[in-house]
Amino acid sequence: MTNSSEFQWFPTNAPAQRRYDDVYFINPSTGWTVNSDGKILATTDGSTWKEQFQTPIDPASNRGIWLRCVGFSTPLNGWVGTVSTEQRLYHTIDGGITWETVDNLPDEAPVKICGLSVVNESVIYASGTNDPVDVSRMMKTVDGGKTWTAWDMSAHASALIDVYFPTPDRGWVVGGFSDVPNPSRDDLIPVVLFTSDGGVTWENQVEDIRDSFPKGEWGWKIQFLNEQIGFVSLENLDEGAILKTTDGGVTWKRLPINDPQGNANLEGVGFVNENLGWVGGWGDENFSSGTSSQTTNGGDNWEDANQIGLFINRFRFLGDPVTVGYASGQTVYKYAKVPVGVAAAQEVAPPTSFLKTNVPAKFERSVTVEFTLPENTKQATINIWDRFGTHIRTLICETEPKVGQRSVVWDGIDDSGKNVSSGMFVYRLTVDSNAESRMIRLDN
Repeated sequence: MTNSSEFQWFPTNAPAQRRYDDVYFINPSTGWTVNSDGKILATTDGSTWKEQFQTPIDPASNRGIWLRCVGFSTPLNGWVGTVSTEQRLYHTIDGGITWETVDNLPDEAPVKICGLSVVNESVIYASGTNDPVDVSRMMKTVDGGKTWTAWDMSAHASALIDVYFPTPDRGWVVGGFSDVPNPSRDDLIPVVLFTSDGGVTWENQVEDIRDSFPKGEWGWKIQFLNEQIGFVSLENLDEGAILKTTDGGVTWKRLPINDPQGNANLEGVGFVNENLGWVGGWGDENFSSGTSSQTTNGGDNWEDANQIGLFINRFRFLGDPVTVGYASGQTVYKYAKVPVGVAAAQEVAPPTSFLKTNVPAKFERSVTVEFTLPENTKQATINIWDRFGTHIRTLICETEPKVGQRSVVWDGIDDSGKNVSSGMFVYRLTVDSNAESRMIRLDN
């Protein structure tokens, strides 16, 4: 079951087989999403999505831009963060009709913007990075983006992902920390950092339970239902768990995901009330199943719920009580009442324009990417990222390329000539001002 006979989850018409990293709604029907095509899509009815913006290829690096997070303060004013250092933040003042890069970021700004929290028209917070190789930082504006201030968070975290501020001064940021030199993700344990003074001072609210965390686990997404009840998804390649608070963050408890399928490698977490909620993500250490789970008793027990959607990275709910919800994953999913006698929308994979297949590929040491370039193509680029949005390889970058049916082989080697480890990757073909992406899995 997905909840009750009144509400159910179903896919919207957002093109499937992409990776939708985030979704944000300013009201029940007006929202935006960002995906692995490097596109920003918008909807005004909560179901029908239209492309607003295609990120360009950066001319200096020949790399595409990986969009990570999105937030709006009004139906016109919004921001999109990226994990591409070339263009870290986009801004719109016309509801997404046009998007411009934000060029006035301070030197201490996060090199990758993984989380955005839009408090009001004036105050916005941003957090990053999701990679312990980089320095963890935060930034904020108190004048609607005219100026930004930023600061180093490495004393508190080795990686920072999601951020949530219900007021201009009071909020949380989640990620992971390790005190070993040059830590990797395998060295992290979760942190839930709280501030009541706008980021001047921070308290790790899970310090008292740090011994309960396995290494190689960190906070990924945070959601608060109200002032008292909140949840954090814990990313861990081998286990599934969340954190829950019922006293406004003063104390937190780690709750394992104990469903029959053994859901793990979580990212998204979303509850509609204290009892009913879902988690989703990559599903397993192989990043291949994309499974989802449901609880009806506040996280104590879980059941398989893959029918709600796959590879979910973010849940968003609106209303108190909840009247509608959305989730970003393999497509954008909607949670709503379905009128009696009316079937929910069905997921239909769109026809391909450039890439040969809609089906995610699986390969061992090499994969052949097949594509078609139309007449008069001026530039074609294929970029590859890992599942954290780290750029791995520019496979081709051709000006005035040969048109027609083409193919190119990726041998599992990155731009530096090193073999990459097993995992899920995304490749994106950009043809002039349009792009398509697919997910592929490498097995060493």
